[in-house]
Order: sequence, then C-alpha cells, then structure tokens
Amino acid sequence: MLKVTDDDLEWAETLGAIFCVTFVRGVDETEALSRLGALPDTLGRRTLEEAREAYDSYEAGYADFAAAISLGSWTVLIEPNGFLGSQTESLAALSRGTEAVSVLRHDYADHGFRYAVDGTLVTGFEPTWPEHRWGSEPDLLLGKMRAAGLDPDAEDDDDLVPGAYLSALLLAGLVTRVLPHPDSLDGGLLTAAIEPWFCAAPPPLTHGPAAPAMLEALDAAPPHLLRAVAARETMRLAAVLDLDGTPGLAEAVAAAERGERVTVSPGSELGTHVRSWVTRSRQAGRSLNDPVARHHMSDAERDAAHLLGWFASALKAALWHEPHAAARAALRPLTQGPPALRDPAQEAAILETLQGRTA
Repeated sequence: MLKVTDDDLEWAETLGAIFCVTFVRGVDETEALSRLGALPDTLGRRTLEEAREAYDSYEAGYADFAAAISLGSWTVLIEPNGFLGSQTESLAALSRGTEAVSVLRHDYADHGFRYAVDGTLVTGFEPTWPEHRWGSEPDLLLGKMRAAGLDPDAEDDDDLVPGAYLSALLLAGLVTRVLPHPDSLDGGLLTAAIEPWFCAAPPPLTHGPAAPAMLEALDAAPPHLLRAVAARETMRLAAVLDLDGTPGLAEAVAAAERGERVTVSPGSELGTHVRSWVTRSRQAGRSLNDPVARHHMSDAERDAAHLLGWFASALKAALWHEPHAAARAALRPLTQGPPALRDPAQEAAILETLQGRTA
C-alpha cells in the first residue's frame, strides 16, 4: 500500500483553485505532452509560475501550458489552470495502448476523477459525490476509493467529501503507486504550450445537430456519404469566412473525404494557420475577463475571431477518421453556430442528401 501523509500532498495546494494532474503509464515526458497536444516549438524548461504567466497574457495568446514529470514507469502531466487531461476525449488519446488516471480540481465547477485504459473510460466520478460513478467498470476501484477516504456509500449532499480533490489524488496514487514529491515541482520542468486542436482526441460526443430528423439521418447514412457531407460543409464554411484559399486546406479535406487518415502537424503550413485561428479565438474569449486586455479587440474583431474558432472545430471534426463522429461535429456550426455560419437552405439540402433523396 502506498504510504502518503498530508505533507506529501502539500504541493497540490500550491497549484491554485483550478488544475489537472494526469498520470500516463509507459510513455516518456515528451510523448505524454505530445498526446495532450503539445506544440513542439514551445517545448522547454520552465517553472510553473512562468507557465501561469503565459496563461494570463493576451500577447502570449493566453496559452495553456502543461508540465511533465517522470516518476519511473509513469509520467505525470500537470496543467495549472487547465483541465484538458480530465476530458473524456483527451483521456482516450492519452491512454491509447496503455492506461491513464486524471484528477481535476475546479473550485468553481466540479472536481473530477477519471481512469481510462486503451482509450476507454473505465471509471469516472465527481470526488465530492463518489456515489455517482460511470464508465465501463464503475465499481472497479471501490476498495481503493474507500482506502482514499472517498465513501462510495454516501447517499446525499450532507455526505459530500471535503477537500475531495486531495482524496482523489490519493486514489490516483493508490492506482499508480506513485505521486509527485513536493520538491519535484521546484525549478524548471519540461513544459509545452498545449493546443487541444492537435491532440489526437475524437470530436466531443456532445457536439452536433440537435434536430431528431438530422440525428436519425446521420445515424443511418453510410460512411462515404457522411464523409462527403462533412467535407462539403467544411469547405462551405471556409468560403463564408474567406479561408478556402488557405494552403493545404482543400487537399486535407479532400483526403479525409476519400477515407484517408489525415494528420496536420503544428509546424505545417496548414497547421500554422490553424494555430493562428485558435489563438485568435482564445484571445477573443479570455480577454473579456481580462481588464487589461479587454479593449485590445473591437466588437467586430472579437466576433470575427469567434467565427475562426467555430471553423477550426469543424475542420478538426471533418478530418477525423471515424465518419459518424466527424459528420456530427462538422455540422455543429451549421445547426448550432452563430448566425453568420447558419444556412437553413444548406441544412435542408444536407438532410436530403443524408436521407438519400439527392446525390
């Protein structure tokens, strides 16, 4: 049994009100960061404080940084102010061919614990209310949960676990048999800016049309038709935003439509454009809560930047190799996006195509 005292978890208190700690077995620090979406040209040694400064900087694009620490057969990823490792889709990419454990502290939303094996979420729960669990084997860790002070038999809110994220970190230690030492966060750590667009994660299952007829048509359509619809809609959005001439864009979308696996590297010409789109979109969103930078963008510039973010998400979806997930997420701007990206006539035409009434 892993021996842990309160002093062994003091380092977690220094990370602030929002952080994510993810353990990945059998991969080195660089590979673990890469799976999370690290930008190779940002890889270097930094302190966690330097990473926080980039997160708060408009000029730095409010970059999300992650640090990696090697603990024998496990690598630990630490995201100050971040939560990417706790998301089901990202954890699937991190755990591909191995296993991963993620703990999220989020004082303004929900804490989280996730355990995944080879791309499948095995056990997930909100540590404050450990009686509610999900995954392929939600009861797999019951014994270790009790040992960590997470009572799975709690029945109401009066039984919520105080400081539950610390108990969740202890549970992660019981699963992995490792925990960072308080001294391991001192000094320069291997870090990189993390861009989720380049994480090898599937499109979120929650993204996509809401209309029952469209959902039914998407579920019934054959793969080649789904790929064609995703490609067609992505290039329509590109034309609306005057991005259809972006180098490499049409070629990548066409390859995905043919069923080829498409990877866009952060350093490629298309990848460079994607980075600029998502950075601009992030600046538009986060600067609203930054009194120093709030006026760096006009309302028109902010609206345009948000549209770039919508397009980048649709493009990532269209390039995904699984056609049902790709088509659902690629259609999201059309069916749920801002007015500039909506087109009722196009939506009706796509529905007819999916239903086989048009070619």
